[in-house]
Amino acid sequence: MFKAGESATATDAVAAAVPPPRAADDGSVPTIRLGPAQLPAAPAEFVGRADELRTLYGWVTGPGAAVPAQGVAARASLLPPDRVVAISGPPGIGRSSLAVMLAHRLSPHFPDGVLYARLTGPRGETTPPADVLESFLHVLGERDVPAGAEDRSRRFRELLVDRRILVLLEDLTGTPQLRPLLPESPTALLVVTTVGPLTGLGRAAVVRACALDVLDPAAASELLGDLAGHTRVACDPRAAEELLSLCDFHPAALKLAGAWLRARQRYALADVARRIRAERLRLQGSCEDGELALRACFTLVHRELVPSAARLLRLLALVPGREFGPDAAAALADCGPDAAARSLAELCELNLLEPGSTPGRFCFHELLRGYVQECLDAEERPGERRTARVRLLERYVRLARAAEHTITGRGDLVPADVRFESPAQARAWLREERPELLAAARVAAAAGLDGPTRRLVAVLTRLLDRRAHWRDVRELHELALSTARRHGSGRQEAVALLNLGNLHVARAELEQALACYRAALEVSRSIADPAGEGRAMVNLGNAYADLGDLQRAADWYDRALLLRRTTGDNDGQARVLSHLGRLHARMGRFEQALRDHRAALGVRRRLGDHAEVGRVLSDIGACLGDAGRTREALTVYRDAIEAYRAAGDERLEALALLRTADLMEDTGDLREARSRRRQALALLADVPQAEAVRRLLDDGHAEASGLGPGAGGGFGSGAGGGLGGGLGSSSSPARVD
Repeated sequence: MFKAGESATATDAVAAAVPPPRAADDGSVPTIRLGPAQLPAAPAEFVGRADELRTLYGWVTGPGAAVPAQGVAARASLLPPDRVVAISGPPGIGRSSLAVMLAHRLSPHFPDGVLYARLTGPRGETTPPADVLESFLHVLGERDVPAGAEDRSRRFRELLVDRRILVLLEDLTGTPQLRPLLPESPTALLVVTTVGPLTGLGRAAVVRACALDVLDPAAASELLGDLAGHTRVACDPRAAEELLSLCDFHPAALKLAGAWLRARQRYALADVARRIRAERLRLQGSCEDGELALRACFTLVHRELVPSAARLLRLLALVPGREFGPDAAAALADCGPDAAARSLAELCELNLLEPGSTPGRFCFHELLRGYVQECLDAEERPGERRTARVRLLERYVRLARAAEHTITGRGDLVPADVRFESPAQARAWLREERPELLAAARVAAAAGLDGPTRRLVAVLTRLLDRRAHWRDVRELHELALSTARRHGSGRQEAVALLNLGNLHVARAELEQALACYRAALEVSRSIADPAGEGRAMVNLGNAYADLGDLQRAADWYDRALLLRRTTGDNDGQARVLSHLGRLHARMGRFEQALRDHRAALGVRRRLGDHAEVGRVLSDIGACLGDAGRTREALTVYRDAIEAYRAAGDERLEALALLRTADLMEDTGDLREARSRRRQALALLADVPQAEAVRRLLDDGHAEASGLGPGAGGGFGSGAGGGLGGGLGSSSSPARVD
């Protein structure tokens, strides 16, 4: 039996109940997991489910196993397409612990990986299967995730064919939620947890059901002894029996009572039994019989907390996501992270909190969060709750900005209290906190906290990878849109619409992008914002160019150029002229393209921006190269390289060198081409590969970003043509000038 504090892992603890992995027919034993591993940590206290664990493990791996031995493809073809282990039972009964323990024990049999997801949110909201599939596809290496739920399900099943993968899904709400997630592969296994029995999967599925109930007296006594001490239980067996009965042999209630006793060594079992009996009498009739024991134990433990810990516990109900760490606790309680970390550890010792998915993080038991929320509503004034929520949101904003500065090499700008040690640590923080950050943005928007919502959305849209987290980024822009409309800010509304359009462009959803850009144009016109009108017009031109409607694209560019000349926006004029030059070059009108680019060059030289001068010169060089005027192109590229050197931009200088190398290859000068490539690589020696590739190939930024066009062609449809390096998003959010 594994006890808290021992050095062995929980998986080792059940080694006697579950045999080691069975050797395959070729004599090998699968021990190495090569694919994704998403499992939560094995439970520290695993009591009373050894028989169920042994039975389910044997069904999967024993004689007539549900999953074929490794390397035996013939047997796989004889198996049905779906094998499902369904673990059911009421909340708090231990179904999650059994499922996670089983998955840990089975993982060596599935060397292609383990996929894990929860199908309900922290407050019971249902997670759409499409969201789960998007996450799984990214974990499986898919870069371009289909937009439709059916296409995602089909692709998921294609990827799992002949792959030995275990899928664990927790908190299933019903069969319709499960059907799109069925692997339909004879080499995969699905483990699900649910409140009720799993029915309606059809004859093609082989389901092994395991319904859990309360612990038997022996297992309940063992759990109580593990927590309160076996000597105390043995010295007063009658009081122990009474306490077990008062806790209804429920694991969660027993953990609270046992932890209370563990923290109070001078109390006898009869003392806590007397208190729980009194709480049960007081609560009689105010709650259902099935939760009477758990609520009585919770009330006992909560009432005897020191005031600071009790207040922190209540305020933690304001955390929008499932998990939280010392930073969130410190912001809510308005204390230091060290003090918050100590309080969290103490609450976890009392089993009021549970360990999270990673060390240092915590979460509520699925039943206790509701009780804590009731205490919060009853004991904390609305103003205090709002103030605590604002503190939490502002802390998230500060940490997210610190992560952004650290990742982009500007860590010296980060205050000491939110500083990350390295970009790797900042990225790890972002991965861990992403669900909580997104939930915080939702809560802020729903609560009408417009200022924190705008700030959090702005930094998250810069941090998140729009490919890996496309749905998240879209939701953030939609939150910004709803906040702007509620606040009556037309400029912010137009910006949000432009950003949504850019996001649709990134997924080649050009019709949806056009609708967003037109809406942004109308909003900008309604508030007489010529800068916003110009951005929308250019993005409309970009989208039509991507659709192949070049004449309409040219028309929108001409309108934008006229508007910017009228308003005296020289920088905007140069950007539109560069767009027009690329468009005319694409149409084969090289002389007109050169006139446009030279006009842009004149504006850029007057503005005195060396980097932008280099970009326009690169555009001219590309146009001359496409027109077959190679020698002229090489001369112009030489001037572009000098401009980049004057600007100190080694990345763009390297890009220009690579393009001159391509032109020299066309002329047959292979030696000089190799020399230029070596020079380019030398310039990029200290640049991470992903960042270098993104910056080199990002041919056009969003017009909404307010940045100039990239060096050397491509329309980019407002969102840019980057590959998702750096922070993960190659499209800059729209900027309000």
